[in-house]
Amino acid sequence: MPEFPQEIVERVRSHVDIVQVIGEHVRLERKGRAFWGLCPFHSEKSPSFHVDPEKQLYYCFGCQAGGNAYSFLMEYSKMPFFEALENLAERAGIELPQQVDDQEAMLRKQQRERDLKIMSWAAEVFVKQLINEQLGKVARDYLAKRGLSADLMNSLKIGYSLPAWGTLIERGQKAGISTDELIRVGLAVQGDSTAYDRFRHRVMFPICDRRGQIIAFGGRVLDDSQPKYLNSPETPIFHKGRELFGLDRAARAIGTAGFAIVVEGYMDAITPWQYGVDNVVASLGTALSQDHAHILKRYTNEVNLCFDADIAGQNAALRGMDILRKAGISVKVTQLEQGKDPDDYLRKFGKERFLSLVTESALPLVEYRILQLSKEHDLSIPNGLGAFAAQVAKTVAEVENAVERDGYIKKALQSYRLPEGAFMQELAKVLGKLAYTDKLTIRRHNTSDRGLIATQSGWVKASRLLIHLMVRFPRHREKLFQFWSEIGFPEGKYQQLATWLLHDVAETDDPISLAHELPSDLKSELVGAYNEQIIEENAIEMANECFVKIEEHHIDQEVEGVMKDVESANSSEERNQLLLKRRDLGIRKKRLRERKVPSRGGISLE
Repeated sequence: MPEFPQEIVERVRSHVDIVQVIGEHVRLERKGRAFWGLCPFHSEKSPSFHVDPEKQLYYCFGCQAGGNAYSFLMEYSKMPFFEALENLAERAGIELPQQVDDQEAMLRKQQRERDLKIMSWAAEVFVKQLINEQLGKVARDYLAKRGLSADLMNSLKIGYSLPAWGTLIERGQKAGISTDELIRVGLAVQGDSTAYDRFRHRVMFPICDRRGQIIAFGGRVLDDSQPKYLNSPETPIFHKGRELFGLDRAARAIGTAGFAIVVEGYMDAITPWQYGVDNVVASLGTALSQDHAHILKRYTNEVNLCFDADIAGQNAALRGMDILRKAGISVKVTQLEQGKDPDDYLRKFGKERFLSLVTESALPLVEYRILQLSKEHDLSIPNGLGAFAAQVAKTVAEVENAVERDGYIKKALQSYRLPEGAFMQELAKVLGKLAYTDKLTIRRHNTSDRGLIATQSGWVKASRLLIHLMVRFPRHREKLFQFWSEIGFPEGKYQQLATWLLHDVAETDDPISLAHELPSDLKSELVGAYNEQIIEENAIEMANECFVKIEEHHIDQEVEGVMKDVESANSSEERNQLLLKRRDLGIRKKRLRERKVPSRGGISLE
């Protein structure tokens, strides 16, 4: 793995805007000097993820994840450090020095550039085959029936793959592209005896990343072959669960419209574009993933699912709703009338009716779920109605806002003629169980009802402040470390952090710029400590108060141990000696509080 001088690492970090880096993955809103959003590292409904543009740090007050721009890319995108450095250096326009041991990074970069060139070349081949008067006639006729204009087909670089098994391989050889390279990018398949083209006799739809670079293809067959639609496999440049078809085209329109329409297939996205509905993306025929949800959150907090009207489409909508909801996205579902999918519906009824359906008739998540439940039960018999009511109660109980929940209840009672008194009893049962479970969860995890924000003990706060002082006052690190060692570290992580600051971070280094070197738990603790607010003029007094808190914590632990020994004492004499020790510890703690100075006399940072 290549190593770069610390000055290069710091120069790159200082030249990128962490708000811009994180803003590509998390929807951020400015509040005062900082930016806030829903944390990408744990599920939450209220924003606790904080990005500070001045300190160039992020920190989640819920799950305590934190770090700098390097840390974010390493944690969120699972990049090794040198990849994160390359990514940020490219953003900053800084050329990294070439190193003798940098062969791995160089080869990886060169291979990606080569793969992208091959995909671009293949797209050109497919386009030429489509517009060829004889070769592309069948494909052109199909596209004409679907109502696509020449301008839209040109802008999307739609093409055609020939029926022969080796056309692309043969053309690749003439262009200096090896069969192994075509296999690597998913354009060819290695058979038992020989390789062959993956896509044959199909209309070819290029799949682009958010920068508009072609990274894969989807092919629609033009005969009775199966499968009807075929996508590129996973490759070094294409990960199906992280891409949305058409996002490079739809991103700006989503921001303008204020919501995204998510469909299933290529034509379900392309046909709306043909009609001027541009805020549409497709899920590439796969189930929506958490990565998809995080990507959509960068552009909007509202998503309208517009899947096929068949059973498979309805089930896909239900799965997608839960994933999007957990990511903090408001979800609605459009049910298409008299049309199997958005493509059919638009060509039959036109843009205005489609938009009216999407914007005015789409059902919120809860209503849609209740509607689907009603189809699963026979509401004409008591048993079916009872089972339906019980599941409706569970569904509406998940709605946290009491006013919103009441609205759904009234609508369900009216729409399905549920007996109000009996239904409210069912709901009370569910809410009672949820409340009991929530109390257990809060007690178990020591969290408040606001989410994952844990109450902070005095000694924890003190330890963080001491780490903060070691960060801010490097020339006093050794003195703080020695005194803390004498008092005793309350937990191993604080000893590890203090040791790292003393021995591995030079006085001239910025510890925050080196945060990515630490394990994630220590990195988060360092950033949490750095975010503590202090008055620098009172640093000495603050340090001593911190040591008092930590020493009190040690005394409390001793007292706890003594009282356990009292319970198991074998004689009254042993019990009395232990109680005397307990009394002495109490006196020692009282004196600490009165003097507000550690028992060792305190520390001076002069």
